[in-house]
Amino acid sequence: MVERIRRFVKEYGLIQPKDKVLAGISGGPDSVCLLFVLRQLQEELDFGLMAVHVNHGLRGEDADEDQCFVEKLCKEQKIPLTCVSLDVQEKAAGEKLTLEEAGRICRYKTFRHLAAEYGCKRIAVGHHGDDQAETMLFHLFRGTGLKGLAGMKPIRGDIIRPLLCVERREILSWLQQQGIAWRTDDTNQDTVYSRNLIRHRILACAKEQINSETIAHMCKASEELREIEAFLEEETKHALQLCVKKEEGGCFITAGVFRRLHPVLAGRVLRTCMEEAGGSLKDIDRRHIRLLGELFGKRTGSVLNLPGGRRAVRRYTGVQLWRRTEDKEPPAEPAIRPGIPGSCRVKGRKWVFSLESAEKYQIIPEKTYTKWFDYDKIENYPEIRRRLPGDYLEINQACGRKKLKKYFIDEKVPAEERGEILLLADGNHIIWIPGMRISERYKVTEHTKDILKVQIYGGEEDGRKNPNHDSGGRG
Repeated sequence: MVERIRRFVKEYGLIQPKDKVLAGISGGPDSVCLLFVLRQLQEELDFGLMAVHVNHGLRGEDADEDQCFVEKLCKEQKIPLTCVSLDVQEKAAGEKLTLEEAGRICRYKTFRHLAAEYGCKRIAVGHHGDDQAETMLFHLFRGTGLKGLAGMKPIRGDIIRPLLCVERREILSWLQQQGIAWRTDDTNQDTVYSRNLIRHRILACAKEQINSETIAHMCKASEELREIEAFLEEETKHALQLCVKKEEGGCFITAGVFRRLHPVLAGRVLRTCMEEAGGSLKDIDRRHIRLLGELFGKRTGSVLNLPGGRRAVRRYTGVQLWRRTEDKEPPAEPAIRPGIPGSCRVKGRKWVFSLESAEKYQIIPEKTYTKWFDYDKIENYPEIRRRLPGDYLEINQACGRKKLKKYFIDEKVPAEERGEILLLADGNHIIWIPGMRISERYKVTEHTKDILKVQIYGGEEDGRKNPNHDSGGRG
């Protein structure tokens, strides 16, 4: 295993002679393996090695014992260690993030701060082959392109992943053979978290019932996808040089050359132009790329307004794309991510979220401001927000979709009121329009296992005195 990792490190140039490497060590088997393998490779590859441990302050005595374990380990191996304690719970609450998201942000911010302080060029983390397969599926399920489906890169900027070429079972076997101890984090078994669900149920089932080499095959596919993506990136750069001219605030895409591009390259060119014009691809999806491409077939002077203040106009010889600096739309109100279970107050109303186990033949009551949803069908973290471009809901059991705008029109909701209505959303899929309807997709059925119950109470400080009260009316 160590030999495979050594070849992997050299093949991808993860560590160069005289580099300083900062390794993130949690105390779990993956990071402990990382530390010992780097220690073995240190003399041969001639690099400096330091370690950092981040105590998230979430697991009480267990977290403190993890830190003590890492401190003892690094002392025995004579590896300089820095321990940092953070309040991840406070960050998650303050920025409306999940604990998982807040922890990741805090860790990498700490890693980079210390790397800069100590002059470390590389930050080593313990992601392995199982993590790669999990990431590929996670991106696929949530919606992604080729780059996301390829998963994690062995090296991305200052982050290196030396263990990406081995599986977790190999890591555990090697640690046992070497007589090396590690710490176990019980929260890694909690399938409430999407990644744990993929790891312990979906991938475990694939390995047991489909192919025991599932992880190896997915990692091989990841390598091939990265190679394809790298090739397409080079071709896209060449295509951009041929047909795109940069302008102040945007660009001009020449129609003649653009039309001769392969559809795959054409889409990537438009995507790149959108990103450069808007500064990011936030709120941009395949539909917007398609609409921009269709503009080349429209008459001169045709205008297309796009998210993020972008505007495209069909000119005689091509399409001009830029970001408007006048008449900017006001920034969208930030979405609220409620605790589940938990409650939050939005615009004077109290939203209460709770989880229940479904019962066979359970009857779901009809109430206006209390609803029950199939929790397992929610793909993203539920958010309370106002409408956004691309919002839709399913209106029948055949998965028939209707744009939210069209639904409001059909229900004769005045245009001036539509932007004020609070929604419960799963990405762009609207779970519930309070006071009106829920999407068919999330209705509780005989196959439902976990139920998300959402209640909205009226204006008093602590909600309505009678928790069973269910007010009527729109919104």
